[in-house]
Amino acid sequence: MLKTNKKYHSVLKQLFNQKKIFIFDAFGTLFKTSSFETELEKLVGSKSFDLIALWRRKQLEYTWLYNQMQQYIPFDEITKLALEFSMRHHKIEDEMVRNLLLPIYDCSNLIEGTLEALSFLKKEGKTVVILSNGTPTMLQNGIEANGITHFIDHFFSVDSLQIYKPHPSVYQMALDELKVGFADCLFFSSNQWDVAGASTFGLDSVWVNQYGEVKENLPYGRVWEIEGLKVLV
Repeated sequence: MLKTNKKYHSVLKQLFNQKKIFIFDAFGTLFKTSSFETELEKLVGSKSFDLIALWRRKQLEYTWLYNQMQQYIPFDEITKLALEFSMRHHKIEDEMVRNLLLPIYDCSNLIEGTLEALSFLKKEGKTVVILSNGTPTMLQNGIEANGITHFIDHFFSVDSLQIYKPHPSVYQMALDELKVGFADCLFFSSNQWDVAGASTFGLDSVWVNQYGEVKENLPYGRVWEIEGLKVLV
């Protein structure tokens, strides 16, 4: 259940004040991956929703399966393979669909409230970090395209480890690179599997439930739930 009472937000405020380093997932948390619905519907009609849903599910499944098999290909390749499968499954062959969807992760817009939250954190003297499955190029493009370079102190890609989240080594990499401990950091993601991974690793974590999802039956550590990044402000 979403916590909205004053006592809950008071605890959150204390937590935010205590933490020095704010670590964010990228896609779905800071960057939106949906701004193409109208164009896609013109191309595939009623298949639009199911195509996207399967694409995103396979995108995640492939990262987890590659981890299990101790194999790795970059996230842009994972994204391409997942889209190809989804198109094949739905018997879609139009190259315009591929040309519309594949660039999304290289030119994502900010989710509402993100710019205000990042600006507030910098004014408060916080260190802002991105930790993502995305490739360094994807992340760099998103940061530069949205004009938030001066808000982001560091960004880390799993590309350097060649292991995808939620493997514990990914979260450890962030701590190692920053030379900090658990007590300094607060992790944010809109993805429940990511929050579960980070929190069971030991990071205090915030589930940004901006899509009104039902809580998954996953193992969790210390997790708080907010309805959007605007709560930071």
